[in-house]
Amino acid sequence: MDSKDYQSWYTMDVDPSDYYAQIAAESPKDPLAYARTRDTDLTVPPSVRDKMFNVSAEIKNLFNEYGTPLPPLMGGCTVVNLCCGTGRDLYLAAQLVGENGKVIGVEPDAAKLEVAQKYLDKEIKQFGYSNCNVEFINSVPENLSAIADESIDIVISNCTFNLSPNKDKYIEEVKRVLKQDGEFYFTDVFTDRRIPVEKAKDVKLRALRLGGAMYINDFRRLVQSKGFHDPRYPMTFQTPVTASEKALFPDTAFATMTVRLIKSSWSEDVCESYGETVTYKGNLPDYPDCFLFDFNIKFPTGKTCAVCGNVSALAAHTRYAAAFDYTGNRNQHIGDTHGDKIIKVAPAYEGVYDEDDQPIQASCC
Repeated sequence: MDSKDYQSWYTMDVDPSDYYAQIAAESPKDPLAYARTRDTDLTVPPSVRDKMFNVSAEIKNLFNEYGTPLPPLMGGCTVVNLCCGTGRDLYLAAQLVGENGKVIGVEPDAAKLEVAQKYLDKEIKQFGYSNCNVEFINSVPENLSAIADESIDIVISNCTFNLSPNKDKYIEEVKRVLKQDGEFYFTDVFTDRRIPVEKAKDVKLRALRLGGAMYINDFRRLVQSKGFHDPRYPMTFQTPVTASEKALFPDTAFATMTVRLIKSSWSEDVCESYGETVTYKGNLPDYPDCFLFDFNIKFPTGKTCAVCGNVSALAAHTRYAAAFDYTGNRNQHIGDTHGDKIIKVAPAYEGVYDEDDQPIQASCC
């Protein structure tokens, strides 16, 4: 089975609306039973915590996840929350974008959407807004036809991508609605290997947020094929898995990861050097000491750092430019940021060798 076979096997020949109804029916009644993210200082930005008090108790009690994939600099943005559920993240986002921003909640489960809508007037009043900045759409992530092309600044979702019956279509729709230099920022569960197809297509196992989890390299291949050239993972945690779940997926490691995908014409599929630098200003409320670009890459406040073109794509050409000082241009290409592994180390030419005289040394590693 190669990567393309795997992706097609994860694509189920079902009507998405019917499929999500099955997922809702199979999901445990207690949201805690299948939450895959946790409310910790590392997953919920401190500046968001006080805004939790403005969200009605029923919304929070019936919400399925406990991490909060809300990126910085959301003020004034138009945001789509995919599979918004009862609306906890949606109403947090509504406070972060402000009255001049907008949040669109997309939810396939009418019962969950009813809970979110029930509190709409109360929430807007609680925020102190004169005008409503929230809209709801009863639909699936694979069909965002109600949203215009390139009209969205940020798309968020909380552990719902792995539920999708058609991940290709999911990513295509996100890419379509995002503006140029827009961001898809979400949390989900990924694996260290491909899950057997019979388990990957089991709706009950998908409802647990495990059966539909993608092998991380297949996810990378998928999003790069759709034009998200440089997927980044700002936060990664070991996914809580019960003993019975471990028995269902023996030898499989699961990680809950926050993912950032930027729709950028400036990014490339590898890190290329152009002699650019960035200096993080330290002006983001939750990141006074450093900017977390990836789980293993931080930019300290006030320190000028040489960066690849994919970093500058974010730091100089997106809304994140407000947090960075940038120097450089793309006039001179210097090559692979991590060093050339082929050209510069090629041996000097010393003539043609017969295969018997120069045997090929083959190895997979």
